[in-house]
Amino acid sequence: MIKKVFILTTLFLVVLLAFFVRKKNYAEIPIPGQSTDEYSYSWVGLSLLKTGMPVAVSGFPGYKNLEKRYLNVDHYMQVIPSDPFEINYPWMDHPPLLGLITGGYAYANGARVFGDISSLVIRKPIIVIGSLSVALAIIFSYINFGYVAALFTGLIYATAPLVVLSSRMIQAENAIIPCILACLISISLYLKNKGDKWLFISALIAGGATLFKLTGIVCYLIIIFSLFIKYKKINKLFWKDLSFFLAISLPISFLFVIYGLVYGWENFQTILFSNYNRFYGIGVNSILELVRNQRLTQHKFLPEIWVISGWFVFFASLIKTQKNIGDKLIKLAIIAYLIVYIFFGSQPYGWYTFPFWPLLIIGLGRFLSLGLTKSKNLFAVILMLLIVVGANIDRLINVFEFQKYSQFWRFGVSGIIFLFVLSELLKIKRTYIIKLLVLIIFAGAILLNIKYLGQINIDFWWGNIS
Repeated sequence: MIKKVFILTTLFLVVLLAFFVRKKNYAEIPIPGQSTDEYSYSWVGLSLLKTGMPVAVSGFPGYKNLEKRYLNVDHYMQVIPSDPFEINYPWMDHPPLLGLITGGYAYANGARVFGDISSLVIRKPIIVIGSLSVALAIIFSYINFGYVAALFTGLIYATAPLVVLSSRMIQAENAIIPCILACLISISLYLKNKGDKWLFISALIAGGATLFKLTGIVCYLIIIFSLFIKYKKINKLFWKDLSFFLAISLPISFLFVIYGLVYGWENFQTILFSNYNRFYGIGVNSILELVRNQRLTQHKFLPEIWVISGWFVFFASLIKTQKNIGDKLIKLAIIAYLIVYIFFGSQPYGWYTFPFWPLLIIGLGRFLSLGLTKSKNLFAVILMLLIVVGANIDRLINVFEFQKYSQFWRFGVSGIIFLFVLSELLKIKRTYIIKLLVLIIFAGAILLNIKYLGQINIDFWWGNIS
């Protein structure tokens, strides 16, 4: 009983940590206006609740109703000088569920016109959703990999700077992430024979995910792949489960079609095809860019070594067969979203890649936990953590400031590697010392995450984030 209370308490504290680091400066960083989508989603929700007509900024050709407005919310016009916003209606770029959440929250707090939609208000729900995503990543890891993996995953996902900053943005991908994680939790419980109710729940979640954005179809792919894990072939039981899943999920997804019928079927079709036929800006290097460049917005990059490390772990997982259901699900979920990313991707906006990050971090947390609990690939674990610590130090201080600490780094890192190799060659038992070292280095990496986040303000954003 005491052990369970300790486990739940520590994991809950990680979620609290995730909430507080996301909340600090949430209305200022990322700079409001870096993506007009944040306002546009919320304007859709507000206009639907107030007038029954979805109104927002689109940019897609085909809208018949257009008007221009100067909206200087959050001093947008001073930060990003531009022409008036082109307001379209009825707005059908995406399903309206995210807008109903953020715009609905603004409406409940007194917003009645578009100028009332400030980041101070509309980003609050997304911070809660981002913290929920951390909790769901922890739950999935705990169910499938145990406490240590859940703790590693939670701490990384709670504090990785790129992830924290991205989770403050009102983008549909940030709403799809908890749907993906909840789907993974429910389907993993179903695969472990915990009852048909978990397949039913996964169907509800998958249908709901597509009401945030059509890329939510990734949840459908995850469930279909999972049924192949369960049955290993297409048989009557496979078709029975698939039919049951689709009978629940498809009517929910079909609500977007009803939305299109209500507000104009011809317009709905035109915008849908305009969306599909957008310039394919991610190009033939789209997969390489996933690993090489971590975008926060279209133009702002914040290289994140935790995400890069997650890609390395994922690539390594492709060359070996996993027996654990959780390992299989994470690998297939990444592949499923890769399919969606390549098919639906158009411009190289940062938010298209957001759903990869929790999946990669779960895999990374699993990898680190195996090193600590089962002494698997301990040397690789230590090297990876040293790389993370080095990258975090590098973005905190420049190479000239580092000189006064260089001797500690030279002797410390070289000594660790030398002693590890020596103990390996001489077959010296060093498990507990190495595990303690892993924990110390990991704790240092997390503290560096938090320290870096603590110094990101408006001046730092413009001066240090390219």
